[in-house]
Amino acid sequence: MNKELFINGYIERIEKKFSLRKDFAFEILAITTLLDQSFDEVFQNISTIVNGNGEHDGGMDGIYINEDENECTMHVFQIKNSKGLGDNALSKFINDYRNIFAYGNSLNIPLNSKVQSSLERYTSTVSSGKIVDVKLYFIFSGEKEKNDQAIIQRHLDDNNELSIYDINDLYDRIDTLTSEHKKRKDIKFSFMAEKSNISLRRDPQALISFQIQNVKAINFRLKALDLCALLDEEKKINHRIDTVFSDNIRGFLRYNKTNKKIKETLESDYSEYFPFLNNGITIIAEQLKIPNDIQAGYYPIETKNPVIVNGLQTTSVIYDIYQSDRDKLDGVYVLIRLYETNDPDIVDKITDATNTQSPINYRDKISNKNFIKYTKAIFESNNIGFLAKRGDTFENSLSKQLEESIHSDTVFKFWYATYQELPEFAKNSKSKLLEEIFEASSDNTNKLNTLFNGSKDSPIYEQLLKAYQIYKFVVNKRNENIETDFIKYSDELIAYGIYKQDEEFEISYPKVCDAIRNIIQNEKKFLEEKNLTYSHNGYFKSAKSRYDLNKEMGFVEKNESIN
Repeated sequence: MNKELFINGYIERIEKKFSLRKDFAFEILAITTLLDQSFDEVFQNISTIVNGNGEHDGGMDGIYINEDENECTMHVFQIKNSKGLGDNALSKFINDYRNIFAYGNSLNIPLNSKVQSSLERYTSTVSSGKIVDVKLYFIFSGEKEKNDQAIIQRHLDDNNELSIYDINDLYDRIDTLTSEHKKRKDIKFSFMAEKSNISLRRDPQALISFQIQNVKAINFRLKALDLCALLDEEKKINHRIDTVFSDNIRGFLRYNKTNKKIKETLESDYSEYFPFLNNGITIIAEQLKIPNDIQAGYYPIETKNPVIVNGLQTTSVIYDIYQSDRDKLDGVYVLIRLYETNDPDIVDKITDATNTQSPINYRDKISNKNFIKYTKAIFESNNIGFLAKRGDTFENSLSKQLEESIHSDTVFKFWYATYQELPEFAKNSKSKLLEEIFEASSDNTNKLNTLFNGSKDSPIYEQLLKAYQIYKFVVNKRNENIETDFIKYSDELIAYGIYKQDEEFEISYPKVCDAIRNIIQNEKKFLEEKNLTYSHNGYFKSAKSRYDLNKEMGFVEKNESIN
Protein backbone atom coordinates (compact mmCIF):
# COMPACT_ATOMS: atom_id res chain seq x y z
CA MET A 1 0.00 0.00 0.00
CA ASN A 2 2.82 2.43 0.88
CA LYS A 3 4.47 1.62 -2.43
CA GLU A 4 1.33 2.43 -4.41
CA LEU A 5 0.70 5.63 -2.47
CA PHE A 6 4.28 6.73 -3.02
CA ILE A 7 4.35 5.97 -6.76
CA ASN A 8 0.86 7.39 -7.39
CA GLY A 9 1.76 10.56 -5.50
CA TYR A 10 4.64 11.21 -7.90
CA ILE A 11 2.55 10.33 -10.95
CA GLU A 12 -0.17 12.81 -9.95
CA ARG A 13 2.38 15.60 -9.47
CA ILE A 14 4.02 14.82 -12.82
CA GLU A 15 0.61 14.87 -14.54
CA LYS A 16 -0.09 18.30 -13.12
CA LYS A 17 3.37 19.80 -13.66
CA PHE A 18 3.74 18.83 -17.32
CA SER A 19 0.03 18.63 -18.25
CA LEU A 20 0.34 14.97 -19.24
CA ARG A 21 -2.00 12.03 -19.07
CA LYS A 22 -1.27 9.31 -16.52
CA ASP A 23 0.51 6.87 -18.88
CA PHE A 24 2.99 9.55 -19.94
CA ALA A 25 3.49 10.63 -16.33
CA PHE A 26 4.45 7.06 -15.45
CA GLU A 27 7.01 7.13 -18.28
CA ILE A 28 8.64 10.27 -16.88
CA LEU A 29 8.81 8.76 -13.39
CA ALA A 30 10.30 5.48 -14.64
CA ILE A 31 13.04 7.15 -16.72
CA THR A 32 13.87 9.60 -13.91
CA THR A 33 14.21 6.72 -11.46
CA LEU A 34 16.53 4.61 -13.60
CA LEU A 35 18.74 7.43 -14.87
CA ASP A 36 18.66 9.53 -11.67
CA GLN A 37 18.09 12.72 -13.66
CA SER A 38 15.81 15.59 -12.74
CA PHE A 39 12.14 15.40 -13.79
CA ASP A 40 12.56 18.56 -15.87
CA GLU A 41 15.55 17.21 -17.80
CA VAL A 42 13.85 13.89 -18.50
CA PHE A 43 10.76 15.62 -19.87
CA GLN A 44 12.75 18.15 -21.92
CA ASN A 45 15.65 16.07 -23.19
CA ILE A 46 15.05 12.32 -22.83
CA SER A 47 11.34 11.54 -23.18
CA THR A 48 10.15 11.16 -26.78
CA ILE A 49 6.91 13.01 -26.01
CA VAL A 50 6.46 15.94 -28.42
CA ASN A 51 3.69 18.52 -27.95
CA GLY A 52 2.08 16.45 -25.21
CA ASN A 53 1.75 13.20 -27.16
CA GLY A 54 3.83 10.18 -28.13
CA GLU A 55 3.01 10.01 -31.83
CA HIS A 56 5.68 8.62 -34.15
CA ASP A 57 8.01 7.64 -31.31
CA GLY A 58 9.13 4.50 -33.18
CA GLY A 59 8.08 2.35 -30.24
CA MET A 60 10.50 4.07 -27.86
CA ASP A 61 9.38 6.21 -24.93
CA GLY A 62 12.76 7.61 -24.00
CA ILE A 63 16.25 7.82 -25.53
CA TYR A 64 19.31 9.08 -23.68
CA ILE A 65 22.71 9.16 -25.38
CA ASN A 66 25.46 9.70 -22.83
CA GLU A 67 28.58 10.47 -24.82
CA ASP A 68 32.04 11.29 -23.56
CA GLU A 69 35.47 11.41 -25.14
CA ASN A 70 36.22 7.71 -24.78
CA GLU A 71 32.84 6.00 -24.63
CA CYS A 72 29.21 6.34 -25.57
CA THR A 73 26.14 4.64 -24.07
CA MET A 74 22.63 4.85 -25.47
CA HIS A 75 19.76 4.09 -23.07
CA VAL A 76 16.47 3.18 -24.81
CA PHE A 77 13.18 2.87 -22.90
CA GLN A 78 9.83 1.23 -23.57
CA ILE A 79 7.34 1.76 -20.74
CA LYS A 80 3.89 0.27 -20.22
CA ASN A 81 1.54 1.44 -17.49
CA SER A 82 -0.05 -2.00 -17.33
CA LYS A 83 0.00 -5.04 -15.05
CA GLY A 84 0.63 -7.65 -17.74
CA LEU A 85 3.84 -8.44 -19.56
CA GLY A 86 3.36 -10.37 -22.79
CA ASP A 87 5.63 -11.96 -25.34
CA ASN A 88 4.37 -9.63 -28.08
CA ALA A 89 5.19 -6.45 -26.16
CA LEU A 90 8.77 -7.54 -25.47
CA SER A 91 9.31 -8.80 -29.02
CA LYS A 92 7.93 -5.58 -30.48
CA PHE A 93 10.28 -3.46 -28.36
CA ILE A 94 13.34 -5.42 -29.48
CA ASN A 95 12.22 -5.33 -33.12
CA ASP A 96 11.41 -1.60 -32.98
CA TYR A 97 14.88 -0.85 -31.60
CA ARG A 98 16.56 -2.95 -34.28
CA ASN A 99 14.48 -1.49 -37.10
CA ILE A 100 15.24 2.09 -36.08
CA PHE A 101 18.84 1.90 -34.85
CA ALA A 102 20.45 -1.37 -35.97
CA TYR A 103 19.08 -1.04 -39.52
CA GLY A 104 18.94 2.75 -39.74
CA ASN A 105 15.14 2.94 -40.14
CA SER A 106 15.36 1.14 -43.49
CA LEU A 107 11.55 0.77 -43.45
CA ASN A 108 11.17 4.57 -43.38
CA ILE A 109 8.90 4.54 -40.34
CA PRO A 110 7.67 8.09 -39.59
CA LEU A 111 9.62 9.44 -36.61
CA ASN A 112 8.98 12.52 -34.52
CA SER A 113 11.70 15.13 -34.17
CA LYS A 114 13.14 13.78 -30.89
CA VAL A 115 13.52 10.21 -32.13
CA GLN A 116 14.87 11.38 -35.47
CA SER A 117 17.52 13.55 -33.81
CA SER A 118 18.56 10.61 -31.60
CA LEU A 119 18.86 8.39 -34.68
CA GLU A 120 20.96 11.00 -36.46
CA ARG A 121 23.21 11.44 -33.44
CA TYR A 122 23.60 7.67 -33.06
CA THR A 123 24.42 7.30 -36.75
CA SER A 124 26.92 10.14 -36.63
CA THR A 125 28.65 8.65 -33.60
CA VAL A 126 28.92 5.19 -35.16
CA SER A 127 30.11 6.72 -38.46
CA SER A 128 32.94 8.39 -36.56
CA GLY A 129 34.25 4.93 -35.63
CA LYS A 130 33.04 4.90 -32.01
CA ILE A 131 31.17 1.87 -30.64
CA VAL A 132 27.88 2.73 -28.92
CA ASP A 133 27.07 0.52 -25.91
CA VAL A 134 23.28 0.02 -25.98
CA LYS A 135 21.11 -0.61 -22.92
CA LEU A 136 17.42 -1.46 -23.44
CA TYR A 137 14.93 -0.99 -20.62
CA PHE A 138 11.42 -2.45 -20.63
CA ILE A 139 9.41 -1.16 -17.66
CA PHE A 140 5.84 -1.97 -16.69
CA SER A 141 3.65 -1.14 -13.71
CA GLY A 142 2.82 -4.73 -12.81
CA GLU A 143 4.91 -7.38 -11.06
CA LYS A 144 7.23 -9.82 -12.81
CA GLU A 145 6.39 -12.67 -10.45
CA LYS A 146 2.74 -12.51 -11.56
CA ASN A 147 3.67 -12.93 -15.22
CA ASP A 148 5.08 -15.79 -17.30
CA GLN A 149 8.64 -16.35 -16.04
CA ALA A 150 9.62 -18.45 -19.04
CA ILE A 151 8.81 -15.58 -21.44
CA ILE A 152 10.77 -13.09 -19.34
CA GLN A 153 13.82 -15.34 -19.04
CA ARG A 154 13.82 -16.21 -22.74
CA HIS A 155 13.94 -12.56 -23.75
CA LEU A 156 16.68 -11.80 -21.22
CA ASP A 157 18.73 -14.77 -22.44
CA ASP A 158 18.27 -13.79 -26.10
CA ASN A 159 19.07 -10.08 -25.60
CA ASN A 160 22.11 -9.31 -23.43
CA GLU A 161 21.43 -5.58 -23.60
CA LEU A 162 17.87 -5.92 -22.25
CA SER A 163 16.75 -5.26 -18.65
CA ILE A 164 13.16 -5.69 -17.45
CA TYR A 165 11.86 -3.63 -14.52
CA ASP A 166 8.54 -3.85 -12.71
CA ILE A 167 6.87 -1.59 -10.15
CA ASN A 168 8.79 -3.27 -7.31
CA ASP A 169 12.12 -2.60 -9.03
CA LEU A 170 11.27 1.09 -9.43
CA TYR A 171 10.24 1.38 -5.79
CA ASP A 172 13.40 -0.42 -4.64
CA ARG A 173 15.52 1.81 -6.88
CA ILE A 174 14.03 4.96 -5.33
CA ASP A 175 14.50 3.47 -1.86
CA THR A 176 18.15 2.71 -2.67
CA LEU A 177 18.79 6.24 -3.95
CA THR A 178 17.22 7.92 -0.93
CA SER A 179 18.88 5.51 1.52
CA GLU A 180 22.30 6.52 0.20
CA HIS A 181 21.83 9.76 2.15
CA LYS A 182 21.51 7.83 5.41
CA LYS A 183 24.55 7.06 7.55
CA ARG A 184 25.97 3.58 7.19
CA LYS A 185 25.83 1.53 10.38
CA ASP A 186 29.20 0.23 11.62
CA ILE A 187 30.39 -3.08 10.22
CA LYS A 188 32.99 -5.28 11.89
CA PHE A 189 34.32 -8.10 9.74
CA SER A 190 37.28 -10.50 9.86
CA PHE A 191 38.96 -11.55 6.62
CA MET A 192 40.47 -15.05 6.78
CA ALA A 193 43.61 -14.84 4.63
CA GLU A 194 44.60 -18.04 2.83
CA LYS A 195 48.01 -19.55 3.59
CA SER A 196 50.57 -20.31 0.90
CA ASN A 197 50.29 -23.76 -0.65
CA ILE A 198 53.88 -23.59 -1.88
CA SER A 199 55.94 -22.96 1.24
CA LEU A 200 56.79 -26.12 3.20
CA ARG A 201 57.73 -24.24 6.36
CA ARG A 202 55.83 -24.95 9.57
CA ASP A 203 54.40 -21.42 9.33
CA PRO A 204 53.60 -20.80 5.64
CA GLN A 205 53.22 -17.12 4.81
CA ALA A 206 49.81 -15.63 3.99
CA LEU A 207 50.25 -11.86 4.29
CA ILE A 208 52.33 -9.14 2.73
CA SER A 209 52.06 -6.31 5.26
CA PHE A 210 53.77 -2.94 5.54
CA GLN A 211 53.16 0.65 6.64
CA ILE A 212 54.02 3.97 4.99
CA GLN A 213 53.55 6.93 7.32
CA ASN A 214 50.00 6.62 8.66
CA VAL A 215 48.71 4.08 6.12
CA LYS A 216 48.81 0.35 6.82
CA ALA A 217 48.66 -2.08 3.89
CA ILE A 218 48.05 -5.84 3.66
CA ASN A 219 47.89 -8.02 0.54
CA PHE A 220 46.47 -11.55 0.68
CA ARG A 221 44.46 -14.26 -1.05
CA LEU A 222 40.81 -14.73 -0.02
CA LYS A 223 38.13 -17.31 -0.79
CA ALA A 224 35.44 -15.83 -3.01
CA LEU A 225 32.89 -17.29 -0.60
CA ASP A 226 34.45 -15.28 2.25
CA LEU A 227 34.09 -12.10 0.20
CA CYS A 228 30.40 -12.95 -0.16
CA ALA A 229 30.21 -13.33 3.63
CA LEU A 230 31.19 -9.65 3.90
CA LEU A 231 28.29 -8.68 1.63
CA ASP A 232 25.94 -10.91 3.63
CA GLU A 233 26.99 -9.07 6.79
CA GLU A 234 26.48 -5.71 5.07
CA LYS A 235 22.98 -6.74 4.04
CA LYS A 236 22.22 -7.96 7.56
CA ILE A 237 23.36 -4.70 9.24
CA ASN A 238 22.47 -2.08 6.60
CA HIS A 239 19.78 -4.01 4.66
CA ARG A 240 21.58 -3.56 1.32
CA ILE A 241 24.97 -4.32 -0.20
CA ASP A 242 25.69 -1.12 -2.11
CA THR A 243 26.77 0.63 1.11
CA VAL A 244 29.93 -1.52 1.12
CA PHE A 245 31.10 0.26 -2.04
CA SER A 246 32.78 3.66 -2.19
CA ASP A 247 30.52 6.57 -3.17
CA ASN A 248 32.81 7.33 -6.09
CA ILE A 249 32.29 3.97 -7.81
CA ARG A 250 28.82 2.98 -6.57
CA GLY A 251 27.14 4.46 -9.63
CA PHE A 252 28.59 1.66 -11.78
CA LEU A 253 26.57 -1.15 -10.17
CA ARG A 254 25.30 -2.27 -13.57
CA TYR A 255 26.31 -4.95 -16.01
CA ASN A 256 28.58 -4.02 -18.88
CA LYS A 257 30.97 -5.89 -21.16
CA THR A 258 33.61 -6.22 -18.43
CA ASN A 259 31.05 -7.72 -16.04
CA LYS A 260 30.04 -10.33 -18.60
CA LYS A 261 33.66 -11.33 -19.16
CA ILE A 262 34.17 -11.78 -15.41
CA LYS A 263 31.01 -13.90 -15.24
CA GLU A 264 32.17 -16.09 -18.10
CA THR A 265 35.50 -16.73 -16.35
CA LEU A 266 33.86 -17.60 -13.03
CA GLU A 267 31.46 -20.03 -14.68
CA SER A 268 34.09 -21.66 -16.93
CA ASP A 269 36.00 -24.90 -16.36
CA TYR A 270 39.14 -22.86 -15.58
CA SER A 271 37.67 -20.70 -12.79
CA GLU A 272 40.50 -21.72 -10.42
CA TYR A 273 42.75 -19.46 -12.51
CA PHE A 274 40.61 -16.45 -11.58
CA PRO A 275 43.32 -14.72 -9.45
CA PHE A 276 45.61 -14.75 -12.52
CA LEU A 277 42.93 -13.29 -14.81
CA ASN A 278 41.55 -10.57 -12.52
CA ASN A 279 43.16 -7.51 -10.95
CA GLY A 280 41.60 -8.21 -7.58
CA ILE A 281 39.82 -5.97 -5.09
CA THR A 282 40.97 -2.92 -3.15
CA ILE A 283 39.40 -2.29 0.26
CA ILE A 284 39.92 0.57 2.71
CA ALA A 285 38.99 0.17 6.38
CA GLU A 286 38.83 2.66 9.23
CA GLN A 287 40.67 0.21 11.45
CA LEU A 288 42.42 -3.11 10.96
CA LYS A 289 44.21 -5.53 13.25
CA ILE A 290 46.53 -8.26 12.05
CA PRO A 291 47.93 -11.27 13.95
CA ASN A 292 51.60 -11.37 14.85
CA ASP A 293 51.71 -15.04 13.94
CA ILE A 294 49.56 -17.82 12.56
CA GLN A 295 46.66 -18.62 14.93
CA ALA A 296 45.23 -22.16 14.98
CA GLY A 297 46.21 -22.45 11.34
CA TYR A 298 44.55 -19.17 10.31
CA TYR A 299 45.47 -15.56 9.59
CA PRO A 300 42.39 -13.55 10.70
CA ILE A 301 42.40 -9.83 9.88
CA GLU A 302 39.92 -7.81 11.95
CA THR A 303 38.49 -4.69 10.28
CA LYS A 304 36.01 -1.93 11.05
CA ASN A 305 33.88 -0.43 8.25
CA PRO A 306 35.65 -1.93 5.22
CA VAL A 307 34.74 -0.16 1.96
CA ILE A 308 35.45 -1.52 -1.51
CA VAL A 309 37.05 1.27 -3.56
CA ASN A 310 38.07 -0.83 -6.56
CA GLY A 311 36.66 -4.12 -7.82
CA LEU A 312 32.97 -3.27 -7.80
CA GLN A 313 32.39 -5.22 -11.00
CA THR A 314 34.26 -8.27 -9.71
CA THR A 315 32.49 -8.21 -6.37
CA SER A 316 29.00 -7.74 -7.77
CA VAL A 317 29.39 -10.58 -10.29
CA ILE A 318 30.80 -12.93 -7.63
CA TYR A 319 27.87 -12.11 -5.35
CA ASP A 320 25.32 -12.65 -8.14
CA ILE A 321 26.74 -16.13 -8.75
CA TYR A 322 26.84 -16.80 -4.99
CA GLN A 323 23.13 -16.02 -4.70
CA SER A 324 22.14 -18.30 -7.58
CA ASP A 325 24.61 -21.20 -7.17
CA ARG A 326 27.29 -20.86 -4.50
CA ASP A 327 28.84 -24.21 -5.49
CA LYS A 328 30.26 -22.51 -8.61
CA LEU A 329 32.57 -20.51 -6.32
CA ASP A 330 34.16 -23.52 -4.62
CA GLY A 331 37.91 -23.34 -5.15
CA VAL A 332 37.76 -19.75 -6.46
CA TYR A 333 40.03 -17.16 -4.83
CA VAL A 334 40.39 -13.40 -5.26
CA LEU A 335 43.38 -11.16 -4.52
CA ILE A 336 42.79 -8.49 -1.86
CA ARG A 337 44.62 -5.22 -1.22
CA LEU A 338 43.51 -3.93 2.19
CA TYR A 339 44.45 -0.51 3.60
CA GLU A 340 43.79 1.29 6.87
CA THR A 341 43.37 5.06 6.68
CA ASN A 342 40.89 7.75 7.70
CA ASP A 343 42.48 10.43 5.52
CA PRO A 344 39.89 11.38 2.84
CA ASP A 345 42.60 12.68 0.49
CA ILE A 346 44.44 9.34 0.66
CA VAL A 347 41.15 7.49 0.10
CA ASP A 348 40.49 9.61 -3.01
CA LYS A 349 44.01 9.04 -4.32
CA ILE A 350 43.79 5.26 -3.87
CA THR A 351 40.32 5.18 -5.46
CA ASP A 352 41.46 7.24 -8.43
CA ALA A 353 44.70 5.28 -8.94
CA THR A 354 43.10 1.84 -8.80
CA ASN A 355 40.06 2.56 -11.00
CA THR A 356 41.71 2.70 -14.40
CA GLN A 357 38.95 0.93 -16.38
CA SER A 358 35.79 2.51 -14.94
CA PRO A 359 35.50 6.30 -14.80
CA ILE A 360 35.44 7.87 -11.35
CA ASN A 361 32.13 9.44 -10.36
CA TYR A 362 33.38 13.02 -10.03
CA ARG A 363 29.83 14.24 -9.59
CA ASP A 364 29.64 12.56 -6.18
CA LYS A 365 33.19 13.64 -5.30
CA ILE A 366 32.35 17.26 -6.09
CA SER A 367 29.11 17.09 -4.11
CA ASN A 368 31.03 17.15 -0.82
CA LYS A 369 32.98 20.30 -1.64
CA ASN A 370 32.29 23.55 0.20
CA PHE A 371 31.34 25.54 -2.91
CA ILE A 372 28.41 23.17 -3.51
CA LYS A 373 26.84 24.24 -0.20
CA TYR A 374 26.73 27.89 -1.31
CA THR A 375 25.64 26.97 -4.85
CA LYS A 376 22.67 25.00 -3.49
CA ALA A 377 21.72 27.92 -1.25
CA ILE A 378 21.82 30.40 -4.16
CA PHE A 379 19.73 28.14 -6.41
CA GLU A 380 17.19 27.34 -3.69
CA SER A 381 16.83 31.04 -2.88
CA ASN A 382 15.69 31.31 -6.51
CA ASN A 383 13.32 28.35 -5.95
CA ILE A 384 15.44 25.94 -8.02
CA GLY A 385 16.49 22.54 -6.71
CA PHE A 386 20.22 21.98 -7.31
CA LEU A 387 20.78 18.20 -7.50
CA ALA A 388 24.39 17.65 -6.54
CA LYS A 389 24.66 13.92 -5.89
CA ARG A 390 23.06 10.59 -6.68
CA GLY A 391 19.61 10.32 -5.09
CA ASP A 392 18.99 14.07 -4.79
CA THR A 393 16.11 13.81 -7.26
CA PHE A 394 14.07 12.05 -4.58
CA GLU A 395 15.68 13.77 -1.56
CA ASN A 396 15.87 17.46 -2.45
CA SER A 397 12.78 19.17 -1.02
CA LEU A 398 12.11 21.23 -4.16
CA SER A 399 12.63 18.24 -6.46
CA LYS A 400 10.32 16.02 -4.39
CA GLN A 401 7.55 18.57 -4.84
CA LEU A 402 8.38 18.72 -8.56
CA GLU A 403 9.38 22.35 -8.41
CA GLU A 404 12.01 23.48 -10.89
CA SER A 405 15.22 21.45 -10.45
CA ILE A 406 18.46 20.79 -12.31
CA HIS A 407 21.23 18.21 -12.31
CA SER A 408 24.58 19.74 -11.25
CA ASP A 409 26.34 18.16 -14.27
CA THR A 410 24.15 20.19 -16.62
CA VAL A 411 24.89 23.44 -14.79
CA PHE A 412 28.64 22.81 -14.89
CA LYS A 413 28.42 21.85 -18.55
CA PHE A 414 26.75 25.10 -19.56
CA TRP A 415 29.07 27.11 -17.32
CA TYR A 416 31.93 25.76 -19.44
CA ALA A 417 30.01 26.56 -22.63
CA THR A 418 29.46 30.16 -21.51
CA TYR A 419 31.82 31.58 -18.87
CA GLN A 420 34.73 29.38 -19.99
CA GLU A 421 33.75 29.97 -23.64
CA LEU A 422 34.26 26.32 -24.59
CA PRO A 423 30.96 25.01 -26.02
CA GLU A 424 32.67 22.14 -27.87
CA PHE A 425 34.45 21.01 -24.68
CA ALA A 426 31.14 21.13 -22.80
CA LYS A 427 29.50 19.02 -25.52
CA ASN A 428 32.28 16.43 -25.68
CA SER A 429 33.86 15.99 -22.27
CA LYS A 430 31.50 15.80 -19.29
CA SER A 431 33.77 13.58 -17.20
CA LYS A 432 36.82 15.69 -17.99
CA LEU A 433 35.14 18.97 -17.04
CA LEU A 434 33.89 17.45 -13.76
CA GLU A 435 37.40 16.23 -13.03
CA GLU A 436 38.72 19.73 -13.78
CA ILE A 437 36.27 21.28 -11.31
CA PHE A 438 37.13 18.70 -8.66
CA GLU A 439 40.84 19.39 -9.04
CA ALA A 440 40.22 23.16 -8.98
CA SER A 441 38.37 22.82 -5.67
CA SER A 442 41.34 21.02 -4.08
CA ASP A 443 44.46 22.44 -5.74
CA ASN A 444 45.32 26.07 -4.97
CA THR A 445 47.66 26.17 -7.99
CA ASN A 446 44.81 25.38 -10.40
CA LYS A 447 43.77 28.40 -12.47
CA LEU A 448 40.10 27.88 -11.46
CA ASN A 449 40.82 27.49 -7.73
CA THR A 450 39.79 31.05 -6.85
CA LEU A 451 36.32 30.19 -8.19
CA PHE A 452 35.89 26.73 -6.67
CA ASN A 453 37.87 26.96 -3.42
CA GLY A 454 34.70 27.25 -1.33
CA SER A 455 34.94 30.95 -0.51
CA LYS A 456 31.51 32.40 0.16
CA ASP A 457 32.53 35.51 -1.79
CA SER A 458 33.48 33.64 -4.96
CA PRO A 459 31.82 34.93 -8.16
CA ILE A 460 31.17 31.31 -9.24
CA TYR A 461 27.72 31.13 -7.63
CA GLU A 462 26.31 33.98 -9.69
CA GLN A 463 28.00 32.59 -12.80
CA LEU A 464 26.49 29.12 -12.31
CA LEU A 465 23.02 30.60 -11.79
CA LYS A 466 23.34 32.74 -14.92
CA ALA A 467 24.64 29.76 -16.93
CA TYR A 468 21.59 27.77 -15.83
CA GLN A 469 19.24 30.60 -16.82
CA ILE A 470 20.81 30.65 -20.29
CA TYR A 471 20.50 26.85 -20.52
CA LYS A 472 16.84 26.94 -19.50
CA PHE A 473 16.05 29.60 -22.08
CA VAL A 474 17.88 27.72 -24.86
CA VAL A 475 16.18 24.39 -24.07
CA ASN A 476 12.72 25.99 -24.00
CA LYS A 477 13.40 27.61 -27.37
CA ARG A 478 14.73 24.33 -28.73
CA ASN A 479 11.57 22.46 -27.77
CA GLU A 480 9.41 25.22 -29.27
CA ASN A 481 11.34 25.00 -32.55
CA ILE A 482 12.22 21.31 -32.49
CA GLU A 483 11.53 20.87 -36.21
CA THR A 484 14.45 23.15 -37.10
CA ASP A 485 17.19 20.65 -37.91
CA PHE A 486 20.31 22.23 -36.36
CA ILE A 487 18.45 23.39 -33.24
CA LYS A 488 18.50 19.84 -31.83
CA TYR A 489 22.31 19.70 -31.77
CA SER A 490 23.48 23.19 -30.88
CA ASP A 491 22.39 23.93 -27.29
CA GLU A 492 25.95 24.59 -26.15
CA LEU A 493 26.92 26.82 -29.08
CA ILE A 494 23.68 28.83 -28.87
CA ALA A 495 24.23 29.30 -25.12
CA TYR A 496 27.76 30.48 -25.87
CA GLY A 497 26.50 32.96 -28.46
CA ILE A 498 23.87 34.37 -26.08
CA TYR A 499 26.50 34.77 -23.37
CA LYS A 500 28.85 36.59 -25.75
CA GLN A 501 26.10 38.90 -26.98
CA ASP A 502 25.40 40.07 -23.41
CA GLU A 503 21.91 41.30 -24.33
CA GLU A 504 18.39 40.29 -23.41
CA PHE A 505 18.01 36.62 -24.29
CA GLU A 506 15.03 37.21 -26.58
CA ILE A 507 17.01 39.81 -28.53
CA SER A 508 20.24 37.83 -28.87
CA TYR A 509 18.66 34.42 -29.62
CA PRO A 510 17.50 35.09 -33.23
CA LYS A 511 20.80 36.81 -34.02
CA VAL A 512 22.77 33.80 -32.83
CA CYS A 513 20.52 31.34 -34.68
CA ASP A 514 20.81 33.30 -37.93
CA ALA A 515 24.60 33.35 -37.55
CA ILE A 516 24.68 29.59 -36.94
CA ARG A 517 22.58 29.00 -40.08
CA ASN A 518 25.14 31.00 -42.05
CA ILE A 519 28.18 29.18 -40.70
CA ILE A 520 26.49 25.81 -41.33
CA GLN A 521 25.88 26.77 -44.97
CA ASN A 522 29.51 27.86 -45.32
CA GLU A 523 30.77 24.65 -43.71
CA LYS A 524 28.58 22.49 -45.96
CA LYS A 525 29.86 24.31 -49.05
CA PHE A 526 33.47 23.95 -47.88
CA LEU A 527 33.07 20.20 -47.30
CA GLU A 528 31.22 19.62 -50.59
CA GLU A 529 34.17 21.10 -52.45
CA LYS A 530 36.36 18.48 -50.77
CA ASN A 531 33.83 15.66 -51.35
CA LEU A 532 33.28 15.31 -47.60
CA THR A 533 29.99 14.81 -45.74
CA TYR A 534 28.66 17.38 -43.29
CA SER A 535 27.22 16.33 -39.90
CA HIS A 536 25.56 18.63 -37.35
CA ASN A 537 26.74 16.41 -34.54
CA GLY A 538 30.34 16.39 -35.72
CA TYR A 539 30.44 20.11 -36.50
CA PHE A 540 29.13 21.27 -33.13
CA LYS A 541 31.60 18.98 -31.35
CA SER A 542 34.49 20.78 -33.03
CA ALA A 543 36.24 23.97 -32.00
CA LYS A 544 35.76 25.13 -35.59
CA SER A 545 32.06 25.80 -34.93
CA ARG A 546 33.02 28.21 -32.13
CA TYR A 547 35.72 29.82 -34.27
CA ASP A 548 33.29 30.24 -37.20
CA LEU A 549 30.62 31.80 -34.94
CA ASN A 550 33.16 34.19 -33.44
CA LYS A 551 34.13 35.29 -36.95
CA GLU A 552 30.51 35.56 -38.13
CA MET A 553 29.38 37.64 -35.14
CA GLY A 554 32.59 39.54 -34.51
CA PHE A 555 33.19 38.02 -31.10
CA VAL A 556 36.60 38.39 -29.47
CA GLU A 557 38.22 35.01 -28.80
CA LYS A 558 39.00 34.20 -25.18
CA ASN A 559 42.70 33.51 -24.64
CA GLU A 560 42.38 30.87 -21.94
CA SER A 561 41.46 27.30 -22.81
CA ILE A 562 41.49 23.83 -21.30
CA ASN A 563 44.50 21.75 -22.31
